[in-house]
Formats: sequence, structure tokens, C-alpha cells
Amino acid sequence: MQKTVLIALMIVVALGSPLAAREHVADVAFIDETVVRFFPLVERAPGDLCEACNNSYHWTVDGWMTGNESYMSYCDPSNCPCCEAGWKPISVTIYLHWAEENDCQLTLSADIMTIDLTIPECPMPGSVIATSDPLVVGPLGAGLWAVTVPIPIECPVMDEPFFASITFGDDCTALPSLVTDEGPCDPCISWNDWGSGPNDLCDYGFPGNLSMYTTLQCQGPSPVEHRSWGTIKAMYR
Repeated sequence: MQKTVLIALMIVVALGSPLAAREHVADVAFIDETVVRFFPLVERAPGDLCEACNNSYHWTVDGWMTGNESYMSYCDPSNCPCCEAGWKPISVTIYLHWAEENDCQLTLSADIMTIDLTIPECPMPGSVIATSDPLVVGPLGAGLWAVTVPIPIECPVMDEPFFASITFGDDCTALPSLVTDEGPCDPCISWNDWGSGPNDLCDYGFPGNLSMYTTLQCQGPSPVEHRSWGTIKAMYR
């Protein structure tokens, strides 16, 4: 099983920002975790798979989530190997971390979204292309979790960059911490929306990009490798 060190991080939102009332404080601690994966069984035809967006993880960000909110991550299918008929999103995965045992139950849904280029140098989440059915998970217990939400098979092939989104539809008494990669945080990559529009998480001191990715399935013959890391042959390993 893959392991990593997650370091809790203190983040304080600057006064005067739209999130000024939110102060995010966490104890500093080293955590050696084994990733536990949660995903429902979904029947799919066999095919080559690629994990786009960001499937690495390093930091926890505690005390940030409130429930009833969405998180979006920029995805570029051109980072996958060549695929004759293109890559289709089949699921969205987000990493979550609970420091202690809990009775939290979350309702999640996933979206595939267009790119809004109103500001050309900063792509933002746009309109929804495909959305999942709600998925109830939990309580998942203490530890680092990779929670996967299936995308309907009707989702189109994505030839251009897009955003993957996870929406938390309700609150609970023990919300998890978010997880990011090692960083630094890249502007216009990771976003959050509490209902008033997207917020670039780099603007609020996040240490890295959200640990969140889309699994894409090759449509047609097996892809031809054009990247050093090759084709991912299994979604969960």
C-alpha cells in the first residue's frame, strides 16, 4: 500500500476577504497513513485508464470545510497518453482525512464542468457537462481516504481541459480535513464555492493544489504511450 507523510497546516484567512470570518487552525503533527479507498461497484467495459488532474497528496488542511460546498480541480486530458477515440471521465476522486474516529456521514456528488475563459490567463470553472447521482459515504473512520464518485456513462469524451467538481451536499458533526499535494499552490487550478461563486484557494494560503482527480477511460484501441509514465492499467492499486 502507498504511504505518505501528511503534515497538518495552520491557515489563517486575511481580514477583509470574502471568507474573513473563517479562521483555519490545525495542530502541527506528522501522520504516517495508509490510504483507504472508498468506491461503489460500477459496471464498466474493460479499458485503459488515466488519472488526470492531481492524484498526489502531502498536506492536510484542517478546519476549513463547513459542508454544503463544492471543490473544483483543473484537469487536462492532454497529459494522458494518446487515445484514438479520446478519453471519457468515469469517476472523480477526492482525498479526505479524519484525525479521529467519527460518526460523520456525507452526501457527495460529482460534476464535469467546462472551462470559463472570461479571464484568458486564469481558467475558471464554467457550466456543468455531466453530473453524478448523490453518493452517501460514512462514517469512514479515522485515516486518509480516497473517496470516488462515479460519473454517468453518458458523459462525453473530453478532448480539451475541463474542471472536475465534488459537492458536499450536507454537513455533519465531524467534517474531514482537505488534502493537497506538496505544493506550491498553482493559481487557477484549485477552487472552492460556498454558493457565491468560485474562490481560488491559492488566495487563501493553501499550501498546494487539491488532491483530487478524474479517472478517464480510453475509448477505442489501447492508447499509445507518449509520456514517460505510460498508461495506467488499473484504477485502484
